[in-house]
Amino acid sequence: MKIKPSIYKCFIAILFGLPWVQSCRADPAPEYKLKAAFLYNFILLTEWPKTVNDSLRLCVIGKGGMDEAINDFDGTEANKRHIRVIHLLNYSNIEACEVLYLGETDSIDIQNILNKLGESPVLTVSDNFDLVKSGVMINMFPENRRLVFNVNVESAKHAHLTLSSRLVRLAK
Repeated sequence: MKIKPSIYKCFIAILFGLPWVQSCRADPAPEYKLKAAFLYNFILLTEWPKTVNDSLRLCVIGKGGMDEAINDFDGTEANKRHIRVIHLLNYSNIEACEVLYLGETDSIDIQNILNKLGESPVLTVSDNFDLVKSGVMINMFPENRRLVFNVNVESAKHAHLTLSSRLVRLAK
């Protein structure tokens, strides 16, 4: 899968403050594609404990506009590992994921999920503003017509994950 150059360029511009920001305004990407680009870069900017597995399991709970954009990641490479997208119907195997994306749904029991994960090295990401203070590691949300994100460094440390200092500095 290739991320469209304009979306990728927009994310890099946002991430590093490069002069392409004006071109991002000229070619606005749908919100879910921009969120998917952020998610991909969160993966790139996260370090997991050593693993011998050559695949990175990106698990999705819940439905929403992100499904198609996330499915596009299936088979792509990130940090020398191939992303495998898995849609979960329940929480039984969430510890086997490296990334857990929490989509839009009323039935997500976030405290049950976080308790089940414990110290498992699973990066939790959401675009559900209601989960900002719940312990999810990265939350994306729109603010002033921009997409911003919060990072919970303590939750990441608890899960033995290392978030890039660039990612932490760019967080709101």
